[in-house]
Amino acid sequence: MTVLTTAPMSATHPVVSPARRLALRACYLLLVVGLGLTAWPRLILASPDQPLMTGVVDAMLCGMQLLAIVGLFSPVRMLAVIVFDVLWKLIWVGVVAVPLAVSGEISAGVAETLFACAWAVPFLVIVPWVQLAQRLLGSPEPWRGSRTHEKLLPTA
Repeated sequence: MTVLTTAPMSATHPVVSPARRLALRACYLLLVVGLGLTAWPRLILASPDQPLMTGVVDAMLCGMQLLAIVGLFSPVRMLAVIVFDVLWKLIWVGVVAVPLAVSGEISAGVAETLFACAWAVPFLVIVPWVQLAQRLLGSPEPWRGSRTHEKLLPTA
């Protein structure tokens, strides 16, 4: 049986400091608590006449909350969860909120969502962007199978 192991950190993959790991865990905890208090109740208590996309968004956020629970235990491995959270909020702010603000059409719903997006601002500082870029861009995966790369699933 093959056991999944992690590659040792090297000069091309710097180690994330314990303080940053703790800060990342705080980010995951914020996601876990925040989405647990908002997305799950909306999804579970949704009325049958709720707009389709509201349920889709809430289900997606609930899935992200479950992944954030894993991030509490593996904060660096689960960085994609925080990066996804930051990216969708930045995109929404840039494409929806800013144009509405420029035209003076900020509604109460937009203002509420903008406030919710502001909770991701600390994530911008806490995410180890340099290490993440080195990890993602440093050694690309092969296009075709290779025996030199780790297997993700154990074999019998």
